[in-house]
Amino acid sequence: MAVSIRSIDESELNVITRLSAEIWPIVYKSIISEEQISYMLKRMYSQEALEQNLREGHRFLIATIDNQAIGYAGFQPNYPRLDIAKLHKLYVLPTLHKTGVGSALFEQTVNECKMAHCNHLVLQVNKTNPAFHFYQKKGMYIEEEAVIDIGNGFVMDDYIMRLDW
Repeated sequence: MAVSIRSIDESELNVITRLSAEIWPIVYKSIISEEQISYMLKRMYSQEALEQNLREGHRFLIATIDNQAIGYAGFQPNYPRLDIAKLHKLYVLPTLHKTGVGSALFEQTVNECKMAHCNHLVLQVNKTNPAFHFYQKKGMYIEEEAVIDIGNGFVMDDYIMRLDW
């Protein structure tokens, strides 16, 4: 299985929207309600939201096998400070979990953040999301806990994790 990872621009943001609609209902079904999944998908993965992300300095990577998109990462170097990068999104089709695709996306993200002169990577992960263990294996540690009101009566109950290099 040869995985390719490449950066994408605005013209391919629809791939992220499509993958999110396929991935989120499966990976979050036991973590958050269907209503919150729907709300967050509209808020974070609409074409307009992703275009706004690009304007704010986000970069997006797509993982493919045989030119078929299977996962993505979204990150922002120099946020909130010049030496920090934030990983906003990292998702892989559930049928390809534990195959190395997520690790490849994570490693490419770290490499690009290092090239942007960042020394740290931070992210938020739901406290009950099994991906928490994936990030721990990558050397990330819990920096703090946060409960964030995202509107419409929903909150994100997250760990804020950090990796230093």
